[in-house]
Amino acid sequence: MTVLSAARRVWRTALPEPVRRLAAPALNVALESYVRSAARKPHGAETAEGPIKVVGYFAGSHGIAASARLAARAFEALGAPVERIDVTQAKLGWEGRLTEPVSAAAWIFHLNPPELLAAMACLGPRRLLGPRYGYWAWELPRAPVRWRRDAALVDEVWAPSRYTADALAGAAAPVRVVPHPLFLEDYAKVAPAPRRAPFQGVSVFDFNSSLARKNPQGAILAWVRAFGSDPDCELTLKTQNGGAFPDALAVLRASAPPNVRVLDEVWPYGEVQSLIAGADVLVSLHRAEGFGLTPAEAMAMGTPVLATAWSGVLEFMDETSGLLVPFQPIPVADPQGVYHGQSWAEPDIEAAAQALIRLRSDPALRRRLAEAGRARVAERLSPQAWFATLPTPVKAAALAAARGAAKS
Repeated sequence: MTVLSAARRVWRTALPEPVRRLAAPALNVALESYVRSAARKPHGAETAEGPIKVVGYFAGSHGIAASARLAARAFEALGAPVERIDVTQAKLGWEGRLTEPVSAAAWIFHLNPPELLAAMACLGPRRLLGPRYGYWAWELPRAPVRWRRDAALVDEVWAPSRYTADALAGAAAPVRVVPHPLFLEDYAKVAPAPRRAPFQGVSVFDFNSSLARKNPQGAILAWVRAFGSDPDCELTLKTQNGGAFPDALAVLRASAPPNVRVLDEVWPYGEVQSLIAGADVLVSLHRAEGFGLTPAEAMAMGTPVLATAWSGVLEFMDETSGLLVPFQPIPVADPQGVYHGQSWAEPDIEAAAQALIRLRSDPALRRRLAEAGRARVAERLSPQAWFATLPTPVKAAALAAARGAAKS
């Protein structure tokens, strides 16, 4: 019986519920320490065999869940079977899912360090045999010290952009840039939502991702500066989880003129894509992005993108494929407390407004950006381009798995 198994047995059978509640915080610290220690032990990274296992929040509606789904599909598109391990409900606790060691050619965790700890505790850190890779997204110029230390939980960290990789400089494991893979053929099939106005824009964000970082207020200001309350120009702010932040949602709604609608609802992602595909422009006046999956998807759909010229979006966007807005660095100010310290970007609202006016008045510009955006995604974010960024052992494992699948 392992140390963790014995601890779980004592926890479940020997301690009454009130004692467990009181002891939980201290025991969580002890559990985190154990998981970190166990994960650092030898785990057959050089010799393990088996399938490629992608671990993530496959049932989620946020970016880190989408990244797991995209990676799994990219392997499969190349012919390599993948085992998806969903840890959406994983919590730092004493109940282990794996009862014996499980070997894999690669364990790829699309989970940031806090969630990675919970997933490893849930699965059993000493039962995960084979090389381990962590796919991490961070939005500010410097990742937390704890994150950089927890890079020791994996053999290599993958970052979606050079910006995020630079933020992880000095991590306890090597860091590699592995952008998200996108499938242009999927986006070509998205049916645009019915038009509501001659010229329409969209901005998509999640309150849980920090309202200040996503900066929908900037999108409203730029839209109003460009078009006033002209009903022929409508901006849709599509968000979710505003119910958890009712005051912030109320302020956002109050700041929206009649030609800006705020939709705080959870939609199937296909409907969100249709909304983007039906727009003349996606507005992302973010203050920081680790990658910017929504702008990348908009480009794949042929929707022009207006974005702050800073952070992760520069991994796939340039001045030929999008409307990049200049900015000034400012200290981070986030009332939600998700981010603090350091600095991020304050986009130039006047420049954004002028770009919107130019886009509305020039259909040829819209067509040119649509074509250039799709071409840029095909060049930088195709499954083939994604595969080229992977470490050699993972490529070899994927190719071997693909050959095995073809023979069977």
